[in-house]
Amino acid sequence: MAAVSEQPVGTELARLEESEAKAWRIYSKSLEGLAGSAYDEAEGRSWDRLQRKLGQIETRREELGDSTHSQNSTGGK
Repeated sequence: MAAVSEQPVGTELARLEESEAKAWRIYSKSLEGLAGSAYDEAEGRSWDRLQRKLGQIETRREELGDSTHSQNSTGGK
């Protein structure tokens, strides 16, 4: 059984929204100023990290029972 946070669900969901936005910012920042093969190499690693983080966030949302958030908010690559 998953540990239940002592934070109210609304607060936890807001924190998850910020975590999701931060993950996307980190992804974008990791690619700034890159071109060619350097971009290609960094993008693959960055995309994988982003997908892992978004997966963790989605898992936590499911644990909290957040049915208001899209099942697939990550889009496609």
